[in-house]
Formats: sequence, C-alpha cells, structure tokens
Amino acid sequence: MIDLAGPAVEAGPVFTEKKTMKECGIIAEYNPLHNGHVYHMEQARLLTGADAVVVAMSGDYVQRGEPAIMDKWIRTEHALRNGADLVIEIPVLFCLGNAGQYASAGVRLLEATGKVSHIAFGSESGDAESLKRIAETLRDSESEIENAILDMRKKGFSYPAARELAYAKVRAALKGTDPDSDSEILSDIRLFDKSNDILAVEYIKAMKSAEPVVVHRKGAGYSDPYDETITYQSASAIRTQSLDGRDAGRYVPDCTAEALKTCHLTGPDRDKWFDALTYAVLSTDAEIIEDCPSGGEGLANLMKSALSEAYSWTSYVRRIKSKRYTYTRLSRLCMQLLLGITRSKYDISGPEYIRVLGFNEKGRELLAEMRDDGSAELPVIINVNKSSGDLNESALKQLELDIHAADIYNLMTGADIGQGSEHRHAPVIIE
Repeated sequence: MIDLAGPAVEAGPVFTEKKTMKECGIIAEYNPLHNGHVYHMEQARLLTGADAVVVAMSGDYVQRGEPAIMDKWIRTEHALRNGADLVIEIPVLFCLGNAGQYASAGVRLLEATGKVSHIAFGSESGDAESLKRIAETLRDSESEIENAILDMRKKGFSYPAARELAYAKVRAALKGTDPDSDSEILSDIRLFDKSNDILAVEYIKAMKSAEPVVVHRKGAGYSDPYDETITYQSASAIRTQSLDGRDAGRYVPDCTAEALKTCHLTGPDRDKWFDALTYAVLSTDAEIIEDCPSGGEGLANLMKSALSEAYSWTSYVRRIKSKRYTYTRLSRLCMQLLLGITRSKYDISGPEYIRVLGFNEKGRELLAEMRDDGSAELPVIINVNKSSGDLNESALKQLELDIHAADIYNLMTGADIGQGSEHRHAPVIIE
C-alpha cells in the first residue's frame, strides 16, 4: 500500500489526468553530491529521454564501510534540487555489503518500482560493450568463476585479485586462447581496477528488465586526491577538503556548499566512532564477529589483537589490512559489527520494500501512478509508522535495522535522537 502522506504531512493532491511517465534510474551515494553527480543526472535524462529520474541512494552509511559525511535527509534534498525526482533508500544491510550485493540491491529496488526502464551509471572507461561482455561472462559462467576464485583465495589472493584472475582464466577457456596474450581479455581485466567500472559490471549483471546506460565519467577517479586543476573532483577529495576545514565550494552545487559549511560533518575518525568500535570489538565474542557478512577466515582474532596499537578507525583498519584482506572489506566488517549485522540474523538475498526518502512534483505523480496501477513489486513505505503491518518478518527485520542504524548515526553525530528518529521523519518534499 502506498500512502502519499508521511508523518505530519498532508496527503498530496489527487491526480485526475492519467499520464504514463518514462523513468531512468540511478544508484548513488551522493557523499556528498558534487558537480560530477549533477552532470551524471543530466546525461542520464538526456540519453534516455526520461520524464523522471529515480535515485536509489545509500542512507546514513556507504559502501566503503563508513558513515556518510552528512545524513540521508540532507543528501536527499540536494539530489532533488539538482536533477532527481524521486529518491528511495537502499537498506543499510546492502549498503554495507560487497559490490555485488550493493549493486544488486539498487537494481532490484529500481526495477521493483515497475516504472524504471533504464538504469544509468558512471564508468571510467565508457566502454559499454566490454562492460556487457564481462557481466555476461560472470553471469553465465558463475559456478566456474566462483570455483576459480576459491582456488585463488586459498593461495592468499584478495577477493578482487582472485576475481580478476578467475575471469581471465574462464574467459580464455571459453575462447580457447591464452589469457596472457589475448588482447580482448587483457583489455577486459584492466576494467577490474576501476571502482565505477566494477560497479557498472555488477549493475549490468543484476539487471533483469531495465536497460543499461553508460555515462562516461569525467574528471577525477573515484578515490583520486584533490587536484585544483580538475573540473570534476572526486567525492573522496571533497570529503577530505571539507573535513579538514578547507573550502570545496567550487566543485559542488550551492546547496551542498552551504551544508558543508553549516551542518555536522562526520567521518570514521571523527567524534565517537572509534570509541564505539573499540567497545564493540572488546565486548563481542569472536564467533559473532566471524558471523558478520564480511567476517570469517579468523578475522575476529586479528581484530581483537590489533586494538592495542590503534588510535583511530583508519589506523585500526590499516593494521589489519593485508594482501588478502582489503581496506574496504575490513571497514565494512567494523561497521557491520557496530550495527549488529550478522548472517544468522538477516537475509541478505535482496531488499524487501521500497522506502521513499523524498520527491518533487514529478516524483509525487510517479508515486500516485505506482499506487493507482499497482505496478510496484515491493511494498512502498513513506510512513514507517503506518507501513510495518504490511511487511513480512524478514522485511520487518530489514526496516528495524534501518531505524536502528539511523539512531546510531544520530547518536554518533550529536543529533537529537528523538527529533531525528525515523518514526518522526517525513520524506523530503520539494514543491
């Protein structure tokens, strides 16, 4: 059931004129929203001729295993003021998952609206054909590649390195060539080194009904440091500039620039995050840490022993990091532990509801259309207080985790837990 009224918000207008809209979907973090993201939304709309842009956005935690620099409500408003028409939330369970889980969840949510016909994503290479070929190989030869990855992992390779080698081996076997001399395979595996290309492959692999749209990324790479000669800075560079008290306003829309000056900014090394993590590691049994989605392989004992010489979240994760364990996997594990996310408690097969964070007039019309024709494949939640009765047990657990995670975020960032509660927060509405 779709209720177009949130807490303390009057119901939207009744639409009498029926119009079928064409929508393009985007999966994003907007951590924070910058000019490159605005360019991406503009290109997505232009390339698809979409009437509306639907963004599936990470909430208060991002895929790198860190708290977002500012909360999801502020980032939702920024998205709506700069090209998005409807913003829905990727549940925290999948925001803190690996690239495949995150991408699959975002695609599932967009396709489950019953409206999104295309999904646009950034790519460092801009090579649509190679991205599709890699995705098809990974999907069609899944068991062979997973077996090859297991063999590589036993030899001490990290998961990303093992996956790259496994792809090359399986692709070469399919073609009957040598992976070390096949120019197509050598070209393909170069894409495994780029963050947006890796996610692009996962998006394409997960798509069932939507069509992929590749937007060639401009400017800095995903994790590139600040470079004042580049027009489009990376979100990572902008975060670093802002958290260090330096101005990054020329690289972001005005609303983001203002928020970076006035709102509380957070990162894993700020405030109480490391103190909370230290408490969680000290007070949690090793077998529970191992049960976290990114745990296993004896990481619990490593985490406990590394605490004595760490002084911050980043220094702690770097002490555990090795060729076998990537920084991102370990940081996700830390955040999973902090939020109490374990394999035994949560079903990580996919999102089970569409949570609306905000909309403008076009987004409101789209929600009304979804309500009237029943096109949504999952329950649509606008008011968490009214929707819990429509959810099954697994979906309710996912929603309760989102509510819990938001409370922790508010606690750590000094926000008012009562006023900032998910039970009191209405969607952002831009008239």
